[in-house]
Amino acid sequence: MLKFNVIGIDLAKNVLQICVISKHGELVSNKMVSRQKLKERLAKSSPSIVGIEGYVSSHYWGLLAESFGHDVRIISPKKVKGFLEGHKTDANDALAIANAAMQIGLKYSKPKNEEQQSLQSLEAIRIFLSRNITSLSNHIRAMLYEYGIVSAKGAARLRKVIEDTFEENNALPTCLISTLSIVGTISKLEKAKNSIVRQIKPCKQLMALEGVAEVCVGMLYSSIGNGKQFKNGREASAFVGLTPKQYSSGGKVFMMGIDKKGGVKELRTVLYQVAMSIVTHLPDEPKKVKQAWLIQLVKRIGIKRTCLTLANKTLRTAWAMLRHESKHEQQQLIAA
Repeated sequence: MLKFNVIGIDLAKNVLQICVISKHGELVSNKMVSRQKLKERLAKSSPSIVGIEGYVSSHYWGLLAESFGHDVRIISPKKVKGFLEGHKTDANDALAIANAAMQIGLKYSKPKNEEQQSLQSLEAIRIFLSRNITSLSNHIRAMLYEYGIVSAKGAARLRKVIEDTFEENNALPTCLISTLSIVGTISKLEKAKNSIVRQIKPCKQLMALEGVAEVCVGMLYSSIGNGKQFKNGREASAFVGLTPKQYSSGGKVFMMGIDKKGGVKELRTVLYQVAMSIVTHLPDEPKKVKQAWLIQLVKRIGIKRTCLTLANKTLRTAWAMLRHESKHEQQQLIAA
């Protein structure tokens, strides 16, 4: 017998499927409702477990449900699929979500607040634009050369040429001026995101971590939040994908490499780059305990594994700071 009712919601644009299971484990209803009807149902229902599949608008509905006192659980679609019985229909999907929400031991996420969503949205847009900036820059260089304007390699130099072109009169036709302004979009997004990061108190505290700047801090806060959804730092590290995969059978445990396809790939990449910048610039004579530890680690397991270990340590430290609202302690100096 459950302590609360379970509500499984299959998200869609206009018509949503809602499945309700009583605390006695009985199916109460499984029907389609409009957006307004769902809002009314969440407002009138007693505090319940609300299961939502990770999809577009999941955080919006999750925050709305939390405002009415419900326990919201956002579940990965891959995990929901294991509970699907029969054909893939809205009714079966909602039932699978409800069953997954009350499953013991299943990992789920909590809704992100407005600050986290803002940082995550800006970062997603920045990544999308940066993946296409090279081809776009080459296209713009070729177009400028048609008007006798030559640009050196590099996005910064191209941006400088475009700014100089804007200042000159009749350098380009008026209809092309607005098109070229798209090159500065990424830098504007970065400035907007960095400005938001510097205004958030937990992000200010995370800036004390070695090698961590606005980009990494924003991704840490948008992914981990206040850290309360994880029991410890290892769970947070496993969520990002920085812990090794484990294969156990017959009492024997085998530890393999990290899962490159799972976790939060973008955050894992940034943390690895931060660790690489620290490990590759270690002094010959360490002055701090952490530096001595890293030097010994490089000798024992190599640079790449040391970077993964340091990235794991950085993430766990960040989780502890967010979870306990504490500041980062300064490194101890090695006694002379």
